[in-house]
Amino acid sequence: MMNNGLPASALLALAAASQSQALSAPDDNEIRYRISHYQQRDFPANRVSSGSTQAYQIDIQQLGWRQKLADNWVLTGAASYESMSGASPLQTFSNSSGQSQVIMSGASIEEQRRDFRLSSEHYFSRGLLAAGYYQSDENDYQAKAGNLRAELELNSALTTLAASYAYSRDRLNPSEPQLSVKRQQARGEIKQQSEGYISLTQVLNKYEVVQLSIGRKQISGYLDDPYRNIDSRPSQRLATISGVNYRFYMKPWSGAYHLDYRYYQDDWQVRSHTLKLSWLQDINSWLRWRIGTRYYRQQQAGFYSLDATQTSRHQTNDARLSAYGALQWSTGIDLTLAATQLSFDWQSYRSSEDWGPAGDNRETPTLIHYDLWSVAIRYRY
Repeated sequence: MMNNGLPASALLALAAASQSQALSAPDDNEIRYRISHYQQRDFPANRVSSGSTQAYQIDIQQLGWRQKLADNWVLTGAASYESMSGASPLQTFSNSSGQSQVIMSGASIEEQRRDFRLSSEHYFSRGLLAAGYYQSDENDYQAKAGNLRAELELNSALTTLAASYAYSRDRLNPSEPQLSVKRQQARGEIKQQSEGYISLTQVLNKYEVVQLSIGRKQISGYLDDPYRNIDSRPSQRLATISGVNYRFYMKPWSGAYHLDYRYYQDDWQVRSHTLKLSWLQDINSWLRWRIGTRYYRQQQAGFYSLDATQTSRHQTNDARLSAYGALQWSTGIDLTLAATQLSFDWQSYRSSEDWGPAGDNRETPTLIHYDLWSVAIRYRY
């Protein structure tokens, strides 16, 4: 299944295959470790009316493994630890001159997040069944989730049908509740999310693969941001997501071209388009280079507003629900030596209301700009 993009190794293997191979459990086991540093650009001092200008920085450590238990069973697990620091936006508003200003939290916030996931896969002659569990714990937020996935191969394994379902239940516990009534009211509140996807993956020939997918997502419960001064959202959000992924292996160049498109719409009137292009180039038998770009464009939620006071039942000034666009560039290399692979990656993300559709597109100083660096090692045995 080409879920979130068919792995490059699987695509490159198509070029060497004279006919399609049946779905089967991986032949080896693996353990992997990744360390990453995420750094947001600080907020502009002339746009911060009060509080700190320091944006978030996050140090991330991730450990994962895959173990084959029997001929048709595979168990995978992963765990991560994040250490975060930085100030948070409390409110964005338009001043008397029509310029947007932001109120930030005072001191830098320090938080930690721990999560782990465990899943098992059972392979059949023409498909697989998988189930997984996920749990995440932060200072002020706890999440638990489960998921199911099934895949079925048809047409001599050239066509794959897949379906998945996931459900999560999160509990809020805002820190420093004495600072606002809204934080106190949010303590113990629940947010639930369920989502289901179906997809069709088709091998067109030994060089090309295409996937079509569609899904539905429903979120309900407490959906406000308790840290914002003005934030009142509907208690339910229903979204539809559709996408197409295309992979083309160029044999003369020993490289693969990836094209991904995703369309999102929900009943909060948010509409978004995501286009991702990437190229994977084999330099030789042990070195691969990756480069990519991603464009995102979003229409604002129907209740997004920069009014300094609440003027309607539902209202938010969260930049993530504003009208904006974003560009992301990424590059990386994979160095494979026998059973060990080293990977080095860099991503740079920039966003602006000028790149989005028309709307309440006054400059939003809390739109994110970040860089992400990571180093990973994987060992197969």
